[in-house]
Formats: sequence, C-alpha cells, structure tokens
Amino acid sequence: MIGISQLQFPSKDSSRLKFASYFGNFVALSILVNPANAFLSFATIFFRAEIKTFYIYKEIKAAKREKITKKDYWEIFFKNNMIKLVSFFLFSAFITYLTFTTTFLLISFLATIPLTMVLILLQSELRPKNFNPVTLFKASISFFLEGVKENVRASVNKLDNAYEHLLPHQLNDDIIKNIDKLKDKYGEEVSEDVIKNDEYIQFIRYIDSSYEFSDENKGRVITFLNDFCKGNQKHSSGFTGGQILLLVLKACNDGDREAVKNKKDALITNLLDSQTFSRKERIPNTCFTGIIYRMLSTLEGIHPDPEIRFTTPQQISISEVENEARKFMLDRLKNKKNNKEIFKAWYKVQNNPGDDESQKIVDDFISEVSIPLMRKLLSITSQYSEQIVLTLMKNISSIKLNKLQCCELVQHMRNKLQEHDLGDQESLLENIGEKVFLELLNQNLLKTDFSLKGSSLDEAKRVADTIIGKEVKEFRLKAEKTIEGQVVRMLDGLKLLPQEKKLYRVYSELSRNNENDKEKIKKILQERLVVTKAAVDEMLKKEASHKLELEIESVYEENKDHVTQLYEKIKEAKQGFIEDGLLTPQEVENITKEKVIDLNKKDKTMPSSNLSRSLSVNNLAAHYL
Repeated sequence: MIGISQLQFPSKDSSRLKFASYFGNFVALSILVNPANAFLSFATIFFRAEIKTFYIYKEIKAAKREKITKKDYWEIFFKNNMIKLVSFFLFSAFITYLTFTTTFLLISFLATIPLTMVLILLQSELRPKNFNPVTLFKASISFFLEGVKENVRASVNKLDNAYEHLLPHQLNDDIIKNIDKLKDKYGEEVSEDVIKNDEYIQFIRYIDSSYEFSDENKGRVITFLNDFCKGNQKHSSGFTGGQILLLVLKACNDGDREAVKNKKDALITNLLDSQTFSRKERIPNTCFTGIIYRMLSTLEGIHPDPEIRFTTPQQISISEVENEARKFMLDRLKNKKNNKEIFKAWYKVQNNPGDDESQKIVDDFISEVSIPLMRKLLSITSQYSEQIVLTLMKNISSIKLNKLQCCELVQHMRNKLQEHDLGDQESLLENIGEKVFLELLNQNLLKTDFSLKGSSLDEAKRVADTIIGKEVKEFRLKAEKTIEGQVVRMLDGLKLLPQEKKLYRVYSELSRNNENDKEKIKKILQERLVVTKAAVDEMLKKEASHKLELEIESVYEENKDHVTQLYEKIKEAKQGFIEDGLLTPQEVENITKEKVIDLNKKDKTMPSSNLSRSLSVNNLAAHYL
C-alpha cells in the first residue's frame, strides 16, 4: 500500500527529532497497512488478467489520446466477473479474520489516514500547496492510490517472473538424456573435486587469456564459476553443477583447434547470459536448472558426436495468438444477428480502407470484443505475454476472419488454380478463399460456427468455380500491358490508400503517358471503384486542388525572397494544372490567389529594395499570376 518511490527520509542536515519522528511514523504506518497489503496481494493474484488488461488498454487509449472511462473500468474488472469477485471477497475476509484481531483491524482502519497526514507534513515534497485539512486528507488518499498502482504493477511482474523461471524445468527430461549421452562418451567417472580438475583449470586460464571478452566480463565469469563449482547442489541426473560443467568441457575440447575455440567462446557467452535474467528470453537462465540448460545448449548444433538436442517449449508467435483471437471473435459472431454485415465490412476495410461506413462497423465490433479478448489471452492458464497481446491489439483489424474451414473445398480450389497454371499463387488462393467464404455466408451454406454444411459441398464447389473464373481473369488482366491492365494493377498496389487518393494517383500517372485516353481511364476507374462519373470528377478535382495548394506552398517557400522568380515559378505551376484539365483556368487562378494571400499573411514577406512595390508578394496575388 505504501509506494516506496514516494518516500524521502530527512537529510543528514535535518534534526534528529525530525528523522526519528519520520522513521517512527513510517514503521507504524507499515505495520498498520498489513491488512490492506494482504488484501492487495490477494487482489493481484485473483485479478492478474484484469490488471494486465487494464495496462494494455490504457496504453492503446493513450496512443489515441483518449482516457479510460468508467465504462471501461466496469468492463475490465466487473463485467461477467461476479463469481471471481465473490470468491475474492469471501477468501480475503476469511484470511483477514484468521490472521488479524478485531482490535488491530479497528486501529488500522482509524489510525492509517492520520498517520499518513503526519508523514506528509514531515515530507515537504508531498505537502499540498493550498494547505488545509481537506487538501491534506486528499493528499493522504492520493498517497495510498499511488502506492497501490506501484505495488500492483510490481506484484504482477513478480508473478510473471516466477512463472517464466519455471520454463527451464520443462526441459529437464532432455537435460538428463543429454547428460547421459556425454557421460557415455566421455567416461563413467566424473571428478567430484571440480576446482582442482585439469579441464577446469585450463578453462579458467583460457577465459583469463581470451581477447574476445572484456576484463570485467572475464572477472564475472571466473568468480561465478568458482562459486558454482564449489556448491554441492545436485541435479536430478545425479551430478553436481560442477560435474556437468566438466562433461561439457570434455565435449568442448573434442575437435580441431577452431572448433574447440568456437565451443568455448559460446560456453563463456552462455555463462555470462545466465547471470542476467532478461524477460526478452523465452527461457530464463538464472536458476540452477537454467544454468545447466545453458551450458548444455552450447553444444546444440555445433557438436556432432554425441548430438545434443532440446525440444524447446512451444514458441509463442504472433500467428498463434492471431489464431486464438480469430477463434474468439468467431465465437462472438455466432450470436450476433448482423454477423454477415460485420464479415463483409471486415473484408472491405482490409481491401478498401476508404470505406467509412464499413470502418465504423469494424471499429464497433473491435471495441466490443477487445476487453474480453485481452482478459482471455492474459488469463493465468495462458502463456501470452503483455507485449505480444499489445502487438495483436494494435493490429487486430488485419486478422483474416473470412477463412474457409473445409479442407476439401480449399483443396478443390487449389486444384482449379493448378489447372490454370496458378497453383503457386498463395495470395490469389487466399483472396479467392475470402470471397468464397462471404458468398457461402450470403447464401446460408454455412453452419452457425461458420463451417460448411455437410450437404452443401457440391454447391460450395460451384460457387468457388464461379469466383475462381472471375479472379483468374482479373489476375491475367493485371499482367497485361493494356490500359485496363495497368489500372487494375495500380489499384491493387494502392488498395491501402483512401479511395480519392487512390483514384487520383492512378489517373494522374497513367494520363501522363496516355494523353488521348484520359476519358477511357476515367471510365475504367468508375467501373472498378463502382462510383458514378460525377463522383469520379469530384474526387479528382478535390485531390487536384489539394495538390495545387501544396505545389504553390512549395514554390513560395523556395522563392519567397526573390519575387520576380516566384512570379515565374507560380505561372509554370499553374500552367501544368491547367493543361491537366481537372481544374478550369479560373479555378486554378482562384486557388492560387487564396493560397498566396494566406501564405503571405503567415510569413509577412517584404519585397527586395531593388524591386517595385507593385511586384511585392503582398500585391502579387492581385495580378494574374
């Protein structure tokens, strides 16, 4: 309950009375908050997933410059959590009843705040500016709230560290097998007096004379090895840590000079790593078993006989957590009446980011499932770290929801693509699969769990064949050098851009080399983007206006100190946009004038002394530029 980072004991220059008062107050307060500390410890264990969810959600909100609302607190800690809440309060009450007397609890309840007030009065850093009883009371409450935040975060990290320290023990069977391999190869008898063994002494000399490591690191390793090898702790294989080191050293010395050096250097590196626990490591190494694992793993892959192997615990990858998230979201979609709408919107957002209506549908669904999904992924039975869950949540909209679950249908689609000599186009197969899924969903050929109905396989194949025919034709078209092929290819490459920017980019680049085909390009874009001719013209005009403003701003910044040159450069820029035909000459003139006037107001540029005032930037906009 007390945040250590908030405490600051009086300096040496302070009076002894002040120091004694502060210290005595701190000790008394530390004793009185023990019931609250026990309550907080139990809360950390019971609500570990919720606490980690809170910190991840807080980081996501901070990135969007948003704050966590009361509704968010409710969803994170209380919604659908009644059994856990009741269990926590009953368990905490029972332990508190057994551990503390009624008198102590009463004193703790009544005296904690007054003692905290005294502590704040003795520490100027915590003292409120507008000093009065009310602000002092608020400062006391704030003191405990900050302490709760600090201790909760620390307790959760301790639990995570303790859990990760257990991971090397999952490899214990492999450790024993590999020790037996070394024992069979390099001798049944292994010296018990490791420190005086020749292999060990030679290794210490090698470390001491090595140029690969700093003097500081060499000293650390040698000190560590002397302490480690003096110990009598035995591994479940029956050998002490020092004896296992000797077996590893025998293997390191087996081979030519270069191989011996490589193995010894790798062993030293692993021994250095084993002294510093890093949560970036999948397998931590500071415990006794972890150190032995790191020594043996030195030989994995570089020592041919005997071959040392470890079957490491399953690696947690982003693809694995994405699959877990996908299952969770599909389960939620089963019970939603508008699941078809969500699936379609999800596909559109991934392939046409400019669709605001679809984006809103997807955002609403993600907002609905985010907190329960994080609570599930961070539960006590899960191995997912906060960092991997945070990475998932930042990119959750990129998960492929529209996946076919029928292997037979997927194989049918693959065979069809092979008939068109496109069997190696995995991205094409994936895109077809998503479209087939949506069509099957639309025709009610999927069960409530979105798997294919048993009697619908033939119909599903017919749907797939129709879509494959269209997609293959589209794929072939992209490879063609015709204008339509170029439009399709560019639209595909720019699919992550908003629709108006994508439209303008394709039109401006293709029309530059195809002056006589501008209308044809517009028509193809209209058909491909499924918009009206008026909408195409409006979007092109809007983007052209924006680009003209940027062009004028760039010319202005480069030439504002040379008004005559600025005049000529603006005329050139205007002429290019007039020739482009998207804006009328009058529209170009109006946009240019407004932009120059706006820039001049911001910049207050004055003319050069050798130029007429009529050519100043202030008057430039009044003329036909």
